[in-house]
Amino acid sequence: MVITDIRMPKKDGISATKVIKSEFPETKVIAFSMFDQPEAVEQMRQAGASGYIMKNSSLKKVLEAIHVVRTNGTYFDDAIGFNNVATNETIKLSTREKEILRLIGDGKTSQEIADQLFIGKTTVDTHRKNILKKMNIHGKTDLIRFAVERKYDFH
Repeated sequence: MVITDIRMPKKDGISATKVIKSEFPETKVIAFSMFDQPEAVEQMRQAGASGYIMKNSSLKKVLEAIHVVRTNGTYFDDAIGFNNVATNETIKLSTREKEILRLIGDGKTSQEIADQLFIGKTTVDTHRKNILKKMNIHGKTDLIRFAVERKYDFH
């Protein structure tokens, strides 16, 4: 059994889980993270994780997750709202929107994004508005926070 985080210095937990599951398919993986976004949970699940628990979980909950996963079950912390993942899967961002979100997460301004992608600033602003609407995010600050917190999602 492996317990991993999503954010790690050399390789993120999603990539690490894919490698672990491809090389050692019988190994069980549980994500132990501070990220409670359903998108992160779903990516770990798709990578092959059998569980996902929050870092602020009690020792009792951690041990319960280990026991459940060890006996071929799955364990997803109820604090992460995993039940909402199916709803969020219906949100489809275009390749360009994902690219722009990643650049926003890297701290780029609309003008810097426009220059890098060789498109107009108004086009970037239109994509930003569409992302806000699709993701049900309100305001520039929330969009930046969303992009920074989830920038590992948009590779």
